[in-house]
Parts: sequence; structure tokens; C-alpha cells
Amino acid sequence: MCTSAAVVNGIHPGPLIVAQKGDNFDVLVTNNLTDPSMTLDTSIHWHGIFQRGTTWADGPEGFSPNGQAGSFWYHSHFGQLSIDTQLCHFAHSWLASGNQYCDGVRGPIVIYDENDPHRALYDEDNEDTVITADGESTVPTDPVDGIQIFAGQRYSFILHANQNMSDNYWIRANPNIGPSDQFQGGVNSAILRYVGGPEVDPTTPLPPSLEFLRESDLHPFANPAAPGLPQIDGSDFNQTFEVNFQGGRFLMNNASWQAPSAPILLQILTGSNASELMPQASIVHLRRNQVVQLNITSISSVATPHPFHLHGHAFSVIKSADSDTFNFENPVRRDVVSIGGVGQFAVIRFVTDNPGPWIFHCHIEPHLSVGLAVVFVEDFENILPSNPIPQSWRDLCDAFERSRPTLPASLPQA
Repeated sequence: MCTSAAVVNGIHPGPLIVAQKGDNFDVLVTNNLTDPSMTLDTSIHWHGIFQRGTTWADGPEGFSPNGQAGSFWYHSHFGQLSIDTQLCHFAHSWLASGNQYCDGVRGPIVIYDENDPHRALYDEDNEDTVITADGESTVPTDPVDGIQIFAGQRYSFILHANQNMSDNYWIRANPNIGPSDQFQGGVNSAILRYVGGPEVDPTTPLPPSLEFLRESDLHPFANPAAPGLPQIDGSDFNQTFEVNFQGGRFLMNNASWQAPSAPILLQILTGSNASELMPQASIVHLRRNQVVQLNITSISSVATPHPFHLHGHAFSVIKSADSDTFNFENPVRRDVVSIGGVGQFAVIRFVTDNPGPWIFHCHIEPHLSVGLAVVFVEDFENILPSNPIPQSWRDLCDAFERSRPTLPASLPQA
């Protein structure tokens, strides 16, 4: 049985983008989708790139990493009812269905740092699939046998090639759902083959138990302290989000994200006041240069755990879901965090130093599609002065409208 896929340059995953720290990106994105059974619009989000001064580029074809380095990725944020907040492409996204990045529109980005502080620890550095988490350099941890990677997360790790040099070994990726034998026939598996090893499948068995990396054991390499005071009430803005599931939709504090008829950045561009931005129930306004603390927990066991991703920022995880301890001294910084199952919770902090409308959402796309998101409108008054929008971005809106069939007379309002 054949199924349709949306792919980049005819391959899946999409082609690797490699750059050096400080490079500017100019990526030509051409939409050649024609299968009417799938979503025909598309956009690309450069996941983990903060877009300082270019909030409008959190979706289109050019961007600057502003000194960031590490492992990132690109993926569509289209084909769902609750998509990203930036492009005019999203103005009529309520017409779309499906989850396009799950259909194949995704690929890796690696930004190398020639002054990598960990360079003395390894002999070779290449892009092939722990010293960084989500692009943030960490203090090397003790050796582990496995890493649990939630949707949207990235890790860079050092592999010690210290086994029998004439042998082959399985590298296994074990999904959290699926058949009991996840590796039958080489599925979810790759081969680590030493030079000169035989061209045969490895015979290494799956170990009966593995020592997994704990997020709470990761610590930043530089500037390790969490922002704010080193105490539970040490932030300027404190918000608790309770995740629930009712009537086929996810809710955050009883509100389910519904994409508005016009994206939030476009609403701001066309003169809306802060109090007029839609959808009001899913928007949180933040002032400039505040320390923001978010406490996120699930009160429903449906499809937990949820990995939450924040656009425009990395954050300090002052309490991981896998730990009962608060860490203000040296908590890991990243941009995707698991909030755990019922009875667990995560606490994060970040500083509002990047004006823009930034979505905070579960990175399991079907969950985002049914409402698991909010948008932080950060420093409303300075969003446009801090992010001059080029004419080429505005031209995308006209091109998009010309490409669309006639739309209904009235668009549904969120």
C-alpha cells in the first residue's frame, strides 16, 4: 500500500544544511506541492533559531542565527488548525488539514563553531545523527547508554569508539509506541561499522537495561545561573499552565488555541491594539526585560508526556519533570522541555529580551493541531520598531492571495 508524502528535494529527511557560526542563511523555498489529497500551502520554521530582530523570518526563506551554534532543524509549521504565528501564509490556515511536518517536510541544520569549547574531547566532528542540548553547550556528563529525545529536542554527544575494532554494532532508536519488537528487520536501527569490519548485520543484543541521560544532570557550559533570584518566587512574572483534554481538544488553563483569521504579527502590522489581538484567551502579554517563570503540568493522562517548545528563546529548566529538585545555580538551557506525566511538572525561566509574538506549543503535531499552545506577545510596543519588515516579506502576502481559490465571504473568528 502506497501513501503520499511531502518531501524536500525528493528525499526524507530533507537535505542537511551546514554552516559556520556567524553565517547568514539565504534558503530558496519553492512550493511544488500538487497532490490535492494533502495540504498544498507550506511554510518553513527554523527550529531553535531565535530570530532576534527578524521575528517575521520565523517561517520564510531567509534568517540569521546571530551567533548561535549547534544542532537545529527545519520543518513545516503548516497543515494544521493551530500553526505558527508569523507569515501571511497562515491567514486562512483554518482551511488546512493534516500535519505537514509529520508527512515529511523536515530536515537537519548543523552550525559549527570553530571555537567549540569541547573540541579537545573528540577527534572527529561531523554531521552524522552529550555536549549540547538544543543548541546550548553543556558541561560534559558521565557516560550513558541511551538518550531519551522528545519531539523537537536535539543533542550533540561524543561517541567513544573503544570497542572491538573489527566488528559491527547496532545503533537503535526505540519509539515509545509501536509493536513489541521495534527492531525486526532492521527497522529503527542503524549500523556502526568500524573500518575493516565485515559487511554483515551486527549480532549485538539489546542490553537488558540501559543507563539513560537525566535532563537534570545537564548543566550549561557558560553563564549557568538561571535568570532571576535563586528562589521559587524569584521571577518578575509567574504563570502556571494546566494541560487538560476535553471534547476532543487540548486546553491550557481551559483555553484551546484556535488559529485566528489573521496571524498575530499581521494583526500588529495592520494597527491592532494589544487588547484587540486574537485569539484573546490564548495570548499572554509580557513586558520587556522581565524574568518569566512558567510552571507547566498535565492534569489529564491523555497522550502524556508533552514536549513544549518556545519560539524566539532558550529557557532555563529550573525543575525537570524527572526530578523533585529545583536548580537555580546551573539548570540546563534548551528550547524544548518535557512536562512529564500526571503528577509531574516542569518549571522554566527566560528573559523577555526579544520583542515579538512567540508561540509556546506541544511539539507533537497532532496535539498542536487540537489546541495545545499559547502565544506570548513580548514587548508589544517595540515589536515593529525592533523588527523592520522588508518589502519582500510583504510581497509574500499578495502572492499567497493570488494563489488561493476564492475564499468564503466571512472567515470564522477564533
